[in-house]
Amino acid sequence: MRDASKVVDETFADMRWRCISLAADLDRIQRASGGAKVLASDPRLAKLRQSLQALLGPEPGRAERVQMIFSDMTPPPARDPKSGRRNTGV
Repeated sequence: MRDASKVVDETFADMRWRCISLAADLDRIQRASGGAKVLASDPRLAKLRQSLQALLGPEPGRAERVQMIFSDMTPPPARDPKSGRRNTGV
């Protein structure tokens, strides 16, 4: 098993960069016309906020929880019993 301090040493610069990049993206949104409203109401940004909470938690499995936050849990269209194809309406 790898030493945790070495893992931090190897990955910290990338983690720091990703954090700064996300902060810069959010700042650009806020400065844009209607930015405050979008930051407060866009469901994609709400998922980012949920993901950040998951990252801050002490429990393992952060990557899986974040993936599930961004996953589309909509059930697929039903299959046509005759053709076996999905009823997509197209």
